[in-house]
Amino acid sequence: MVQTFDSVLKKILHYCSYQDRCISEVKTKISTFDISSSDREKIMQLLIDEGFIDESRFAHAFVRSKMHLKKWGVNKIKMALKMKGVSDEIINDALAEIAPEHYRGELVNILKAKKINDLNESSRRAKLARYAIQKGYEPGLVWEVIRELEG
Repeated sequence: MVQTFDSVLKKILHYCSYQDRCISEVKTKISTFDISSSDREKIMQLLIDEGFIDESRFAHAFVRSKMHLKKWGVNKIKMALKMKGVSDEIINDALAEIAPEHYRGELVNILKAKKINDLNESSRRAKLARYAIQKGYEPGLVWEVIRELEG
């Protein structure tokens, strides 16, 4: 069933208005509708021109939410943004807003909160480090903080 330009535009405007979206997410959503490619391009251009899509705003919101809510590290956030097609320049700009002392504090908090029951101390430390690295924190920083917490 071919959908009208106005009905698709209304749905896409709603999609973009309740949460910041990146261009690739909106393109994927628009592709689910049965409209011409020229209408798809018109809708994308309208969304960008009217400020419904803003990659920079999206990246900043993404960094804040993943850092504060999910407790992700820089590596994981950067990879997720790259997978969404956000440019390196915008990613680096968004990551620059993370205060180093706050970032380190978040790492300390997740390391303190993680309970690992292992009698072997080196195995426990390795599991703790693996957990933090998997969350996207840099290995050097992780090991540095683990040593500080034990010292």
